[in-house]
Amino acid sequence: MDTTKPPLDQIKSHATQVLDYRLNIDAEYQGWILIFTTITCAWLFCLPCYCAGMSSPSARRMASWMSQRLPYFYTFMTFFNILLMYLVIQWLPDWTFGQYVAVLGKSAGWAFGHVLKWATSLAMIIAFGVVVAFKERIALMLGLDHKQLFNCKAKDCLNCWSTARFKPIELLIWKVEDLASSDLFHANHVFVEAYMGYNETMRTRVHNNAGSDCILKESMQLNFDEDDDEEKLFLFVQNQKVMGAQELARVEISSTAVKKLLKDSEKLKGPQQVLQWDSNYFPTSFPLIPRGQIWITAVPVEDEYHGYAELTGC
Repeated sequence: MDTTKPPLDQIKSHATQVLDYRLNIDAEYQGWILIFTTITCAWLFCLPCYCAGMSSPSARRMASWMSQRLPYFYTFMTFFNILLMYLVIQWLPDWTFGQYVAVLGKSAGWAFGHVLKWATSLAMIIAFGVVVAFKERIALMLGLDHKQLFNCKAKDCLNCWSTARFKPIELLIWKVEDLASSDLFHANHVFVEAYMGYNETMRTRVHNNAGSDCILKESMQLNFDEDDDEEKLFLFVQNQKVMGAQELARVEISSTAVKKLLKDSEKLKGPQQVLQWDSNYFPTSFPLIPRGQIWITAVPVEDEYHGYAELTGC
């Protein structure tokens, strides 16, 4: 005799087993499970934004696909979250769906009732988050993106303010080309300003009547922390005026690019261990904003006092 149940009866049997299952844990842990599940359901509604912020191409494609079908996504996610919450509550012996909705409503009412008391604190937290998230854009808008306001970072405290990590380098500036004209009736009086980390502002001499192209052939020495990936080299091509100076162009060079210049310069040095002012030793140019090109390179400098700097560290 065949005792095999029909497929429909098997499905009903499995569904009954799932619904009749109960977690044998304390009521306190059941509450924590509900809190975690509620947060998970809220996070699932933000899934398109989360995937869009990931570096994975597959996640970004998925975010784009979901963004084009948001009504369907939120409809599906609403039913999915309701089913998930229903099953979790069903498995918790000390909770019912009605109790959960009542507690959720009571918590929401308490939060809205106290929101005015928290308004100032929430505004400060949100403002702080915006400043931290967009600090580079805010600094750029204020014209402070290239300036080091405080010559101190968190890691300075950890290594007792030792300066042994800084290595002296020499920045060589060969030429700039295709600069915009600041005045229709006068040629540009060109000089270059350099900003990098804790270094003070460095400037070349003013090359009078240089125009749109200028052969600089100048160098300056800087302290460079090769382990600080956030450190950047800012170069500003300026035009000297009767009062002050006017920015013609600028470029922002990352720490990685500076390290590459140091490695390339070691390979390009001739038998005499010197660099020459020609295209063979300056193979790479950096595009300036809004227009122009600048040819630079960097070489390490042997510092006679480097050993003393190491002795002064902790």
